[in-house]
Amino acid sequence: MTASHAPTGAVPVGFVGLGDMGRPMALRLLRAGLPMVVCDRNPAALQPFVAGGAQAASTPREVADLAELVVICLPAPEISLAVALGEDGLRQGARMRWMMETSTVGQSTLHALADGLRPRGIEVLDAPVSGGPRGEAAGRLSCFVSASQAAFDAARPVLSVLADRLFHIGTQPGQSQVLKLANNMLNAANLTLACEMMHMVRSAGIELKTALEVINASTGRSRATEETLPAQVLSGAFDTGARLDILHKDVRLAVAEAARQHTACPAATAAAAVWDRAMAAGLGAADLSRIYEFIANDTQAAKAD
Repeated sequence: MTASHAPTGAVPVGFVGLGDMGRPMALRLLRAGLPMVVCDRNPAALQPFVAGGAQAASTPREVADLAELVVICLPAPEISLAVALGEDGLRQGARMRWMMETSTVGQSTLHALADGLRPRGIEVLDAPVSGGPRGEAAGRLSCFVSASQAAFDAARPVLSVLADRLFHIGTQPGQSQVLKLANNMLNAANLTLACEMMHMVRSAGIELKTALEVINASTGRSRATEETLPAQVLSGAFDTGARLDILHKDVRLAVAEAARQHTACPAATAAAAVWDRAMAAGLGAADLSRIYEFIANDTQAAKAD
């Protein structure tokens, strides 16, 4: 199958992965007027893009036949590897010069991607984004890029649409992945500890609303207490737009990276164990803010024992 809506002049930007994270990013590019060629294993995900004038490709290779810069946003490291290096993958395309990895895949996977694409003359931009699905939809993202200056400059028109806070942190692929894992581990650990402490104060008869007001006027405040707990737990919404299993994946990658760097991280390891138990309890598909309920129930079960 050939790509639909043959190109009419300008070289399109390629985008592979139109799920919860990729879709709002790709829509921002489309609405900014950039010509696009898109690919996703779910045909229904392509429809709004085709309706908006994008081309639809049936394989990653077709995307790389048409686009010089291809952005990928996929839910797991093994999927990124298959899309880039597998049969009918981006590596087989005739036109692609740069691949931008926006997912959190870890340094080892980023190195494998770079090593696999380099013989084809393709440079990988290590460019994870932070801000969550809602931040992506609104363009309120940070993006930290490790790539050559030439690749960074070539991708800047796309990066500036995707992110309102852009950092070029280095030239070695994988550096941004390590920084992103540190960020996501901090997010998960802060949320874990905030949930534990808020459950403790509620057990002492203090209203959650009162506790959060005090904490947020004090030194213990964090994004968890200022945003996640008030907007998701206190309100009962439990709808950040991000699944628990995705953050768990990042937590596990962070612990593995710490081991790879021979850095002891006992606090991170302890926090990761909480997320492991939540996954074992079947909460992977739940909103990540449901970790509060899990921690409260887990604490009650431990008290009963």
